[in-house]
Amino acid sequence: MFDPRLQERYWWLGVGIVWWGLIAFLSLVSTPYINMPGNTDKLYHAAGYAVLMGWWLQLFPQSRTRLLLAAVFILFGVAIEVVQSFEPLRHFDVLDMLANSSGVFIAWLLGSFTPFGQLLYRFEKRFL
Repeated sequence: MFDPRLQERYWWLGVGIVWWGLIAFLSLVSTPYINMPGNTDKLYHAAGYAVLMGWWLQLFPQSRTRLLLAAVFILFGVAIEVVQSFEPLRHFDVLDMLANSSGVFIAWLLGSFTPFGQLLYRFEKRFL
């Protein structure tokens, strides 16, 4: 159930869907292999999934729903890696899965135990 305090919940939902789709697209589009020094791409993976999870937990304040979202996004990250194994210019990487999951976990912790979980509500309250 959406956070009833959010007035623009369907707008925020649309932004979340676009972000999720963008992650899927960027994860599956065929590009020449780009080697980042020292596996720095893992930071991008963690950040992308942290933003994804962080955005969605803004919409759903219930603990159970947030845990379900975390599980869905972790499974999504695993599924993306499996699908990448079938793409000639992509590859399966367990470290990417761990980075994705770490981003989800960090956002879940921040959203569940800090004011981070109410950023959209506070934004609406102040500016809308």
